[in-house]
Amino acid sequence: MNRRKLLQYLATLAPVAGVLPAQAQDAFPSKTIRIVVSSAPGALLDVASRLYAERMSAHLKQSVVVENMPGGGALLAVRHVAKSAPDGYTLLAVANTFTTVPSLNPRAGYAVKDFAGVGEMARSPSLLVVSGASSFKSIADIVAAAKKGAGQVNYASGGLGTTSHLPVEVFSRQAGITLTHVPYKGNALAVPDVAANRVGFMMGTPTSLAELMKSGALRALAVTSETRSPRFPDVPTFKELGYPEVSFDIWVGLLAPVAIAKAVRTRLGDAIEFARKDPSLIARLDTMGQVISAVRTPEQFDHVLHQEEEKYRKIIKDANIVAD
Repeated sequence: MNRRKLLQYLATLAPVAGVLPAQAQDAFPSKTIRIVVSSAPGALLDVASRLYAERMSAHLKQSVVVENMPGGGALLAVRHVAKSAPDGYTLLAVANTFTTVPSLNPRAGYAVKDFAGVGEMARSPSLLVVSGASSFKSIADIVAAAKKGAGQVNYASGGLGTTSHLPVEVFSRQAGITLTHVPYKGNALAVPDVAANRVGFMMGTPTSLAELMKSGALRALAVTSETRSPRFPDVPTFKELGYPEVSFDIWVGLLAPVAIAKAVRTRLGDAIEFARKDPSLIARLDTMGQVISAVRTPEQFDHVLHQEEEKYRKIIKDANIVAD
């Protein structure tokens, strides 16, 4: 094999190994980049992805488009991107549940290690809310009622393994109480029953709960942020109430297949950082109760992914939570 043919052969192998030829890396991107979103248009994940896509396009001088691919509890989108070429042209928009599904469902068809973090887009704390007519005026009231009779206090969630379910499992274990879980097919379906006082309480984002809190239909008893939220200064944190392990944020971010070349991943990360600095993006996120955190690099986002995977894998195992 002559030298020219050898170089051509090695060039065909490089993408398979996740290392693009230097010329291809320098030229990236040379075509449209797709962000595959597992939710329908209008959801937080979709809105955040579109905000970032527009500004990433400006930085990369190439189109970045959002493609909605709902279905299969987000598995359709995840599996699609997992099988895509690791060339940086197909990205996946995800939220926290991405890290918990493989522990819940052995047939998930992916592992967190199959992906590389590209960048976090936004995050927000979660609120524990009760009906405005509820007799629960504090977290202490919920704990006291639950201790009177195991399972007598119930709570709603958007489904098994979601950010409205697992943190409550952490809370119940820290408090030494047993609660009855009432899973719904999404938080939006659970909110009316909590507001009507048919279910004891639920966890949710400020985006989905703020208006009902403002009207008095819902009342917040605690927030999952490390410190009190400027938007809800009168709502205590779980940490100050004695439940530090319940501190967490709901985040959304972008991933790529794990074999993506480092130079391409860095270029995409730089585009995300460019978007984060846009005042109009910051303002739009703020209207949705979202903030940009200190997680600013692909490597830092990777750390978030694997840290949450480990934390909730243990919770899921200890609580013997299994997907239907």
